[in-house]
Amino acid sequence: MKRIVLLIFGWLSVMTGLAADKPTLLTQVDQQKMMAWTDSVFNTLSMDERIGQLFMVIADVKTTNQNMQRLLRYVNELNIGGVLFHKGSPEVQAQLTNRMQEASKVPLLVSLDGEWGLSMRLSGTTRFPKNMMLGAIENDLLIRKYGEEVARQCKEMGIHINFAPDLDVNSNVDNPVIGIRSFGEDPAAVADKGIAYASGLEEGGIMAVAKHFPGHGDTSDDSHETLPVIYHSRARLDSVELFPFKQYIQKGFAGVMTAHLYIPALDKRKNLPSSLSEKVVKGLLQDELGFQGLCFTDALAMKGAGNDKAENPCVKALLAGNDILLAPYAPISDYKAVKEAIEGGIIPMKLVEDKCKKILQYKYVAGLNRYQPIPLKGLSDRLNTAHAAWLAAQLNAEAITLLKNEDDLVPLKKLDQKKIAVLSIGSGVTSDFEETVSKYVKADFFTITRSSSASKIQQIYAKLDKYDLVICAVHTVRIPESQALRKLAERKQLVYAFFTIPYFCKSYKQSIEKAKAVVMGYEGTPLAQQYAAQVIFGGIGAKGKLPVSIPDLYYAGTGIFTEKVRLGYHEPEAVGLNAERLAEISSIAEEGLQAKAYPGCQLLVAKDGWIVYNRAFGSYTYSKEQPVTTESVYDLASASKAAGTLLAVMKAYDEKKFKLTDKISAYIPELKDSNKSNITIRELLFHQSGLVPTINFYTKAMEKGRFKPDLVSSKSSSEYTWKVADGIYLKPSFQDTITQMIKRSKLGPKRYRYSCVNFILLKMMTEEQLLRPMDDVLESAFWAPLGAWHTTYNPLEKMDSVEIVPTEYDKIVRHQLIRGYVHDEAAAFQGGVSGNAGLFSNANDLAKVLQLYLNDGSYGGEQLLSAETVRLFTQTKSPTCRRGLGFDKPATGGKASPCGSLASPSVYGHTGFTGTCFWVDPDQQLIYIFLSNRVYPTRSNNKLSSLSIRTRIQDTIYKAIEKKEL
Repeated sequence: MKRIVLLIFGWLSVMTGLAADKPTLLTQVDQQKMMAWTDSVFNTLSMDERIGQLFMVIADVKTTNQNMQRLLRYVNELNIGGVLFHKGSPEVQAQLTNRMQEASKVPLLVSLDGEWGLSMRLSGTTRFPKNMMLGAIENDLLIRKYGEEVARQCKEMGIHINFAPDLDVNSNVDNPVIGIRSFGEDPAAVADKGIAYASGLEEGGIMAVAKHFPGHGDTSDDSHETLPVIYHSRARLDSVELFPFKQYIQKGFAGVMTAHLYIPALDKRKNLPSSLSEKVVKGLLQDELGFQGLCFTDALAMKGAGNDKAENPCVKALLAGNDILLAPYAPISDYKAVKEAIEGGIIPMKLVEDKCKKILQYKYVAGLNRYQPIPLKGLSDRLNTAHAAWLAAQLNAEAITLLKNEDDLVPLKKLDQKKIAVLSIGSGVTSDFEETVSKYVKADFFTITRSSSASKIQQIYAKLDKYDLVICAVHTVRIPESQALRKLAERKQLVYAFFTIPYFCKSYKQSIEKAKAVVMGYEGTPLAQQYAAQVIFGGIGAKGKLPVSIPDLYYAGTGIFTEKVRLGYHEPEAVGLNAERLAEISSIAEEGLQAKAYPGCQLLVAKDGWIVYNRAFGSYTYSKEQPVTTESVYDLASASKAAGTLLAVMKAYDEKKFKLTDKISAYIPELKDSNKSNITIRELLFHQSGLVPTINFYTKAMEKGRFKPDLVSSKSSSEYTWKVADGIYLKPSFQDTITQMIKRSKLGPKRYRYSCVNFILLKMMTEEQLLRPMDDVLESAFWAPLGAWHTTYNPLEKMDSVEIVPTEYDKIVRHQLIRGYVHDEAAAFQGGVSGNAGLFSNANDLAKVLQLYLNDGSYGGEQLLSAETVRLFTQTKSPTCRRGLGFDKPATGGKASPCGSLASPSVYGHTGFTGTCFWVDPDQQLIYIFLSNRVYPTRSNNKLSSLSIRTRIQDTIYKAIEKKEL
């Protein structure tokens, strides 16, 4: 007897724990005002109108007269209480919503079937990840923020209810209807994710509706097509399927949707859908679990609901305990059946009245007591905000999961020592994954689609044998693993990236077991592909954990964490930049285009190791025949000093090849018996050597306006190897003439005077000390390890001219349009490689060099320069002028500054004559790059400076930095 009492007491304790108060949304409003409004509206309604409040119909998102008449008939004749729209566009749905609301006596509850936000139903809206991908995210606070954003977007669309979260525990690999709609297979994790999402929704004033009660996760059938059966015991249901719903109900959320399932353990009546079972809806959900909110059926038009002509499913659903009849199969006849059931005493009138009042209360909660139509103007902009873009990106970034990582291969290191190929399976066009890979490394790309012939596939695998590492991106579930792929995994370092549902990996089991690394991207969306590539290269760290088990491969919870080691790509909000203010820099860039300050440009902003703005504007020339892209390569001009030559100088300093106090004549013997014998390396770097600003070396190669035939030829040969421009080849021995011209040049006092000659001497010194040409040193020691494959001297030796932006039409020396050859004449007559100019790059590659500086010489997990050397060169400033050791810096004391007025004193960087600049702010961990060809077609164009384009952009970036709250 005592044992029985204890068992009863324990059972009551459990039940008391499960019992929930009224939903929070209902209790947080003024109860007196709510009841007064509810009663006042209820009292105006006829019996027919009260019945109508229980119906929520599905509406097509079309503006045709036929569709509009159908919807208005539902409103006027059935007096429906709510509407659920099919797929469509936000603008059309908003128009329909306004028209239906205007026609309705009682404002309608507008619902969304948006398990992953508006984009599940509405085109042109932010594409958030689906639930299984969200299930990989460890940070539930981020899921809550996602719910808040979905709620905000819903409010913009006049939506009051979201049929989410999906709380199904997907424990069946072959589930045809849930799958990616589930947060995973762990009941506790599903509960946590679902509650986080629901919390965000209801915090934003949108009713959450958990589904599909009592759990649709372990079925092999689709309730849209038939009635699935679940044979689990009650104990199993309690511990798995029901667990998330119990947690959800205890948290006081507003809505639950009942599923069309046959579950004998809950109701043995054969083939009775749980949604129509009083034992399930009233007995289990409402009485036992204590749910007091709104109870929605799943769509009653689904075949799982039965649609029995003898027993109308709408009638059965109301008797079972449901409050709202969602998407009835035939609204008009179903309405009639409910009315007849009331008149026949089958459905008590009080039941309808109670449910009608309950629905009206939630209409008050939704704010329909003060209904306002949706403002149509600017709707798309209000939906697609910068915050929404950041949130979608952040969710993707935190979900990407690294399942395997032998020898810590990921993130990839020593890029210069690997020949890399990307094999895309199933993607017939250049993918976002491939484009993102190209931002990190020069790779070759191969594609296999379903239409690829056997011979073509064989050729591809034969070519892949030439590579050290192959990244295999799987974009489809329709191409199975092949024997060739298994052999490739045996012979090469293979990194997998799957953009499919995780379960599909079992089809690639054999090659996965041989692969070195496996990345799960979950979906084939652009963001999933971009962030998966970033995980592989270390632009972001891997943070996700697998939400479901992959049979015979990986258990749920598998996930290897890695660190960020390279620049990543993200939205401005990720680093505390106001995206709207940052976007103002585009208007300044466009102003420059309109004023013809330059035909085109690139703009890049990076902060805290993230590139958050990388855009191209305009065209290569004013003819606008070729648009600038972010891959286009520019002549950096004098910015080459700090991005190229200075790196070689730092390397030589790192290797203790010189001291700053050394005299340059110690390394260039020709200067020992000249007035330049006492110039120190420090003075050269500070531009305080007294040397002339520039020397026209080309004059010694010309006579009477023509090139000297003993120095210059129109054809290349073993004797004439320095290519000055098309059809102009110079003897390398001309370097002796250059040295002598520098030796004999005038020397002024040792005060600040900017001189290109300083860096020409520094280049000569580093080559003498490092025993190699400077461009070779920079390529092997920096460009290749950095993955800066667009960065080079003499770019035509590595890339097609179409990738290179032209500079000036030279009418004085070379008499041609300069494209792919250095613009600076002094550099041109040194074979294109000079200490003062000659470097070509794009903003993305240049950012890698600058991040190397910010990282104190480290990038990609490799220490390319010592931290001490980098700090010395980036932090030292001349005591008598604004210059640093090779870098330019902001001017102070009212002097004209090359930087914006808001730049901090710690900033360092350089400008270039062709219309380029870069600035690095170590205090803000900020990089700003502007590249243009303002000298096209003539250098006399000074509008870039007169309009202060570069400095205004820099100031705008600083204004976009949000102040952190203390």
